[in-house]
Amino acid sequence: MQNQIEQKDNVILEVKKLTCKFNENQANETIAVKNFSFEFEKNKIYFIIGNSGSGKSTLVTHFNGLLKSKKGNIRVDDFWIYGKKRKIKNSKKLRRLISMVFQFSEYQLFKTTIEKDISFGPVSLKIPKIKVNEINGKRLFEALSTIYFDEILAFFNITFKEDNFSDFNSFLNANELRIKFKIQNSRDCAKVKITNKSNLVWKKQIRFSTITESEYVHQLALKYLTKMGLDESYLDRSPFGLSGGQKKRVAIAGILAIEPKILVFDEPTAGLDPQGEQEMLDIILECKKNNQTIIVITHSMDHVLEVGDYVIVMDEGEIMMHGTPYKVFTNPNLYLHSKMEKPKVIDFIDSLVAKNSKFKQLYDLQPRNIVELTDAIQKIVAKSKTK
Repeated sequence: MQNQIEQKDNVILEVKKLTCKFNENQANETIAVKNFSFEFEKNKIYFIIGNSGSGKSTLVTHFNGLLKSKKGNIRVDDFWIYGKKRKIKNSKKLRRLISMVFQFSEYQLFKTTIEKDISFGPVSLKIPKIKVNEINGKRLFEALSTIYFDEILAFFNITFKEDNFSDFNSFLNANELRIKFKIQNSRDCAKVKITNKSNLVWKKQIRFSTITESEYVHQLALKYLTKMGLDESYLDRSPFGLSGGQKKRVAIAGILAIEPKILVFDEPTAGLDPQGEQEMLDIILECKKNNQTIIVITHSMDHVLEVGDYVIVMDEGEIMMHGTPYKVFTNPNLYLHSKMEKPKVIDFIDSLVAKNSKFKQLYDLQPRNIVELTDAIQKIVAKSKTK
């Protein structure tokens, strides 16, 4: 209870003193993650970088319970993973909150059709059942608050005041009414029973437009397939006849279809051509627009600078430094204590500043890509000509 009281509204993922050891208490014991603590805020893009073997992938696989260590606690939204507890209860809820796109996600395809592959994750996590109940419940209440509302008022002799409630549920609460219903999706109807405190009962079989789980699954698969640049004709095709790039798109569509609050990408641009890399960055930015939090492991510093909000640098299982991309990449200690390469934009700025100090303004302007860098240079040059 104390942990829940302390949690911050703007923090979606919290890691407290996480330590991960392999071959513990043996001669070849290895500490992969050491006393890691960090708070990930909602709706931001985080990049985790570091030398190979620095603990990046080991760290993130703890976030959705694929790995679990004895030391340290993790909070994902309102779900806690406690180090002292041996097992994670209700792991399906956890994986509805946070999903991972692995480095070679295209090798995870195994169903006979693309639609079945995209929908496998959501169906196994019972997401369609949850969503269909929410959608049909909302549609039922809309029908009750419009088509049948006057009838309910008259039956219970209630004087309606519009400012007394904001929705049908608050209307029920305000008038001490209890509702029970059973929706029959296949028949587009629901059996409804509303009871007041005097046990007067209003019963009705209500017809309204419902959605079935199979319809929802089809719409979900189509939505995320098209987001990945493939049209509806692909849904009935076998995933094994696709190109490598298309397989990767289908695999990512299946993870996006879970619609988690947090998405973790492990080397998402590995093996992609420049166009594929840009499409992947666009997907990450689109996830942010959808109010998701994104965590990315990568070796591409140019991508970090271009779309990242915050950077964590790991070394030997610990945080070596963290901050905004410009704060991290302009820190000389990064290059002294790691094998990280400078993003091309910052490397070019450094070379300009070495020749002319007026270009130091670029560090404040913080261009993220070549286009922004060109615009920033032109502004500085134009400004210096007017003086």
